[in-house]
Amino acid sequence: MLLCSVCATHAPPAFAQALAPSDTSSEVSDLESITQLLFESIQALSDYRSNGTLPPIFQVPQHAIEVKVCDEPCNVSAAYIPREGIYLAANLDPIREPLDRAALLHELVHYLQQGHPKFAGLAPCERERSKEQEAYAIQNAYLASIDSKERVIFYAGDFDCEGDAAQH
Repeated sequence: MLLCSVCATHAPPAFAQALAPSDTSSEVSDLESITQLLFESIQALSDYRSNGTLPPIFQVPQHAIEVKVCDEPCNVSAAYIPREGIYLAANLDPIREPLDRAALLHELVHYLQQGHPKFAGLAPCERERSKEQEAYAIQNAYLASIDSKERVIFYAGDFDCEGDAAQH
């Protein structure tokens, strides 16, 4: 499971959102378009290539993401979970807010990292730390590419990989 920083309606197959009754299918269509553009950005900023398959994206209350990925309350607002999809906190608006869009891009990087051979030789903790570090770097490159002054910070201390050396 990859961590960072739903409840599906019938929408286009790769997009399931918890949408309020007043929301329209244009929100789902907009999210799909944004996701395609973010894949293009990732391809321009990295060596990752999309196979055209979009992951499911779920918008849920932030506490629901915490329950899925944390052992105790935490401050996670987005996560990619293999074989499930991307979970975004309901308060994020990747369609309108550039920093929220960058959070979605970060999770899309994790989606593209899944199974990538460049991480195969690493011990489990080191592999996850390397994936996270790379996702933050691509996210910051994206923010720079859209002329945002905002940057995200990777905290290597979140990964204690001391035990990995003994396992390998």
